[in-house]
Amino acid sequence: TLPMATMNFISFLLFLLLVDSSLCLIKHKRRTNKVSQECVNEKGFKIIRPNGKLKSCFWLKKRKTSKRDKLCNQWQKESQMRIRDACRKTCNNCSEVPNDPGLPKPNLVMILTDEQNIRTLSTYRNYMVEKYGEDKVDVWGPDAKMSTPNIDSLANEGAMFTNFYTVAPVCTPSRASFMSGMYPHKTGADKNHGRMDGDITTFAQVLNDQGYKTSYLGKWHLDGTEFPGWASNVPEWVSNGRSFGFDENKYRFNRGHWKYFREEGDSVVGYDFFQEELFNGNHEAHYSTDFLFDKGTEFIENSLKSGENFAVVLSIPDPHSPNSIRPPYDTMYKDIHFNIPDTGKRALRRDPAPPGWQQLIADRPDGFGLSMDQYINDLEDSPSSWWQDYMQQYFGMVSCIDDNVGKLMQMLKEKGADDNTIVVFTSDHGEMGMEHGKIEKGSPFETSAKIPLLVRYPAAIPKGKIIETAYSSVDFAPTILDLMGVSFETAGLNSHFEGVKASGDILSDDLNPADDDKIIFSVDYVKGKWASAMMRGYKYIIGRFDAPWLFDLNLDPDEIVNYADSHSHQVIKNKLQTALVEAIMNNLIYYDIGLDVYLDSPQCLDSRDILPLEDGRRKICKDIGNTVSVDICLEDNIFLNFCPLTCPEKCSIDSEGKILLRNGQAMSCSQIAISDTDICSASKKTRTFCPATCQMNENAS
Repeated sequence: TLPMATMNFISFLLFLLLVDSSLCLIKHKRRTNKVSQECVNEKGFKIIRPNGKLKSCFWLKKRKTSKRDKLCNQWQKESQMRIRDACRKTCNNCSEVPNDPGLPKPNLVMILTDEQNIRTLSTYRNYMVEKYGEDKVDVWGPDAKMSTPNIDSLANEGAMFTNFYTVAPVCTPSRASFMSGMYPHKTGADKNHGRMDGDITTFAQVLNDQGYKTSYLGKWHLDGTEFPGWASNVPEWVSNGRSFGFDENKYRFNRGHWKYFREEGDSVVGYDFFQEELFNGNHEAHYSTDFLFDKGTEFIENSLKSGENFAVVLSIPDPHSPNSIRPPYDTMYKDIHFNIPDTGKRALRRDPAPPGWQQLIADRPDGFGLSMDQYINDLEDSPSSWWQDYMQQYFGMVSCIDDNVGKLMQMLKEKGADDNTIVVFTSDHGEMGMEHGKIEKGSPFETSAKIPLLVRYPAAIPKGKIIETAYSSVDFAPTILDLMGVSFETAGLNSHFEGVKASGDILSDDLNPADDDKIIFSVDYVKGKWASAMMRGYKYIIGRFDAPWLFDLNLDPDEIVNYADSHSHQVIKNKLQTALVEAIMNNLIYYDIGLDVYLDSPQCLDSRDILPLEDGRRKICKDIGNTVSVDICLEDNIFLNFCPLTCPEKCSIDSEGKILLRNGQAMSCSQIAISDTDICSASKKTRTFCPATCQMNENAS
């Protein structure tokens, strides 16, 4: 027999083991008690094959894995849905959502800022520093960085998406995709100041139908050119069906960036930054960020008091310009000096020149003269330059937002609602901060198109999850509804969304989901006229004004080098190129081709860089024959290499790859050579891409 002391010790160990097992079981139940919902194939769905034959999901199941996966990702134009969304079980497209009867229905707080530079959020900066190093991340100088502890807490206590992009880096189309889960051209709001169609079903409408009390506060930008367009001042909008599922819209306005708000009777009035003296001594109560957070907090508290589930969108106009912020944030960063990022200096000097879709006109002096260096020096060296004030005020706006996020989270905690409230932080697009020579947005570069997405939901999401799979704003609506337990089948949403659900990655046990095959799209056919396909680590871009670009973000996070012609990158390029062309041709995304577009690099294309003239002048290829003698082409082979299109003696070799014609066909020079139609005479770009073929066809005619 064992001594009594030993027996007691063993009993104590068994007790600890039992307690530990029970705690683990409770924790496991809370985190992973999920069931696959809607994990069935849609009855009667038919896959239309290229030969016209109709096949079922059962037929798809018998294909080889590689073939099945490829088919699952195809878009079925006739049914306006992806095959994986109809053959959910076969394609393993069954989301997992919390289904614990012990968990109450979650609430939602979505914080949507305007023009958020991802580097100004310290949780993202820290992630990028670990990945790329400080010299690649702190682009404004070693001291020009900030701390956002409250926003960071959402990532630390939830999930952070590191490859989340907007489908269009301008306000209106991005917001339309967030609200609808559809690509902007399907909503009517595909351009800035576009008006979203009144029959669009938003995620708020779905939640409202599920019994949620809903509210939208702040900038809306989906009611066309209405300015300012306060919903409280135009009550017929609600009666005419333009509430889009939001019960309360008093503090929703359409357009504008007022810095101060004040309630006057039943209406709300906005005031510009130059009217701030009207609020001396009471800035905090009326400044736009504080005002909207305060009103949002009131809505949440009233909902909790009445026992109603709520979903609220706090759409904050900051940190979008005008860059002006209330005290004390207006002087908080006055001692910080901001450099022009190295990519900005190189772009402004055209060394190398930026791609054709990167428009610099608004942010640089006229011409390419030697004064460019002086211009850059003035921005950096003068404490009173617009650039220093621009960034100091921008940092201040971000700090004000962060402090308000902290107040909101403290309120939820005090009310006991923080565990069961999904809190989302995101933005409609980025702010370039003079990277690549530009401020604001509109390009496919990272700090314009990449946006933050943080999701905190302690009842279901493990802490510290980092999701590296690529997703975009069109994926938000289906993701948030799935995360909140909405049955897509019951709600009639199975074929509604064009985006995909990221909830599988959010709720999985994997703390670092990273799908290298997921491809997303972004487009701007208004100004830059480009379209891009992106996957984790890579970005392929076509545009009307340039050859295609391929960025390898693993090797070149600065996005300076074009890897489109790199032999080792051809598999990646072809994968993204094929996906982008299919998305355009299947009308998944809209890209107004208008003119032919190079899918691969033409042999005959002038460099956009500065010509290496011995006399020190800064000229480009289009100056040859104008301010530079055309004889320079014959005098030096360097210029033949720089300017093969302007120096036509070099332009006689067909290009490899394909060109996307305005009729939607992607053709190689060999295909053009045997085409029944005279493509060359109707297309200057085809003549540039296939000079030998076009010359042969001309001689034959």
